[in-house]
Amino acid sequence: MDADFTVLQALVPDILKVFRQRYLVLEQISSSAPIGRRNVAQRLGLSERKVRTETEYLRELGLIEIKNFGMFLTEKGKKTLQDAAPLLDRLFNAGKTEVELAKKLGIERTIIVPGNGDLQDRVFEEMGEELSSALDLLLPLGHSIITILGGAALAKSAKYLSKSLGDNRQLEFIPGRGALGENVATQSNTIVQEMAARTAGKYKTLYLPEQVSATAYRSLIRESSIADLLQDISQSDAVIHGIGLAQEMARRRGYDSIKLSELREKKAVTECFGCFFDDKGKIVDRITQVGLQFESLKKIPHIFAFACGARKAEAIKAYMPNAPHQTWLITDEGASEKILKEN
Repeated sequence: MDADFTVLQALVPDILKVFRQRYLVLEQISSSAPIGRRNVAQRLGLSERKVRTETEYLRELGLIEIKNFGMFLTEKGKKTLQDAAPLLDRLFNAGKTEVELAKKLGIERTIIVPGNGDLQDRVFEEMGEELSSALDLLLPLGHSIITILGGAALAKSAKYLSKSLGDNRQLEFIPGRGALGENVATQSNTIVQEMAARTAGKYKTLYLPEQVSATAYRSLIRESSIADLLQDISQSDAVIHGIGLAQEMARRRGYDSIKLSELREKKAVTECFGCFFDDKGKIVDRITQVGLQFESLKKIPHIFAFACGARKAEAIKAYMPNAPHQTWLITDEGASEKILKEN
């Protein structure tokens, strides 16, 4: 980040957040005009009230026009958006490759650390540090709820969150799903405890099987403790999730040989939020799970997808057509180079 802008941010802590938010509103209007406030709010994970405030301000600046049939950019707005793009990339320290990868995947931002997580453990340290920096940049001061989905990469990186992330913040980490019956070190319940300890935050746990029957699910969500946790999840300021390989995740969920064979026939490549996706991003199988539901993800302001290693490249590509635009992918060169090499 530019030194002068760092000083300005020290005096006006929200300046970068406001700049980024208004840029994203302009970008959505530009790409989908004419578009209404509700659609902009849904795509960016913001409240309609917030979008109304921002669009009124942008209209007063002469950057957009608001009509009954929707909003669109003025000539001034188009030029401002064009001029702001390289500035935004520079302020977020986005390199050329990171910008290229984000554009190819259709998401807001990518962060690429050196190396290949399939071969080098140091990758997880750097990914953890980058996650900490990104959270520090995007989360407001005061209370924030962060929903965590488990996974090996996130479990290895959680201990590298910075203690300073908790300065002037009351962070609350909550699991986005129950247990998979796997190694407890990679489960959400364990990771939220680690992150809370690193940042002097609080945490909650969800000691339930992730995969339940539809009947059991309807019963469980009526339990007061579960209902309270699900309410917290719905109010999350950020979600951090992994991107799993379909066959590995199916085996961890106890799929038998017949179900595994069915997944192969359906060409399932990846799994996220209990949904199995093929290489085109189509959901080909799904489980009933207690916790964060895939459809709720678009309402979350900040989303971090966490996956690395060349072996995860296809899984990342398969999931990303479904990722909300406000997603940030934190990955490594092993995955990013393989994705960018393929058409």
